[in-house]
Amino acid sequence: MISSIEKEILQIKHKESVILFKQPQIEDISSLSIASLNFKKSVEDENDDVDIDFPNDDFTNNDFEIAWKKFCELEKKDGNNNILSLLKMNQPLINDNVIIINTINKMNYKEMKGYKSKIQEFISKELNNYSISIDVKLSEETDKKKFLDSKEKLKIIQESNKSIITLIEEFNLRI
Repeated sequence: MISSIEKEILQIKHKESVILFKQPQIEDISSLSIASLNFKKSVEDENDDVDIDFPNDDFTNNDFEIAWKKFCELEKKDGNNNILSLLKMNQPLINDNVIIINTINKMNYKEMKGYKSKIQEFISKELNNYSISIDVKLSEETDKKKFLDSKEKLKIIQESNKSIITLIEEFNLRI
């Protein structure tokens, strides 16, 4: 059971992280008046002035794997089984603070693309490194062979298992 104080702390941390990863939306401001133009300019100036140094702690592959497993456990606990299965399909690679997640089809790619900010937020917090980014890639498997008919399927099976040939000959099977 989570106490009310722990809930408040979690909510505050969540709000901070939402602010951290949220991009300002300046386009939504009207540009029909001088006052709104001045306001838009001041917002742009504020964004230029804000230069926050976020931590960039070093981490090992083992640290990353532990953080990844924690994220998977969190998704399991939250009941996000679809995302959990996508996360467990392939172990992500990390290269120079870029997490590379490979997906096998376009549907999985779209799911992971939409989920990558949540992954980035969690992993960055866990590793205390906010220079981490997520790259979702669509793997193109070219070595998958498509079979045209049952004879070709049988030929492939026979090549991989020679005892099938003797079975066919022994029982005089027609194919």
